[in-house]
Amino acid sequence: MGRKYKDNYNEFYHSKEWQAVRQQVLQRDNYLCQVCKRAGRITPATTVHHIKAVRVDYSKRLDPNNLETICKACHNTEHNERTKSLHDKQTKLKAEKNSDIFTFKANPEL
Repeated sequence: MGRKYKDNYNEFYHSKEWQAVRQQVLQRDNYLCQVCKRAGRITPATTVHHIKAVRVDYSKRLDPNNLETICKACHNTEHNERTKSLHDKQTKLKAEKNSDIFTFKANPEL
């Protein structure tokens, strides 16, 4: 999660309204990952996921129909663009460090 995302939504995720709806969704879903359940697996879960992201439609942030309980593995898969990007950057940095080869971006002023 990027710094800007944390700054913009930190207050929401700590609000009493979010905590109450989150608890309601966990109980509704019996603390089971709904993605795994649809695939025929039973997986305990404690993460509540916005189906339509808060940054995409803020008005649905507290709508239980836009929320589902999801395990960490499935949540990472749902947000693979973030994890893939981070993983790619880490892999590139490790490779550069191990080979003592450093790549510099072009000077934007040129």
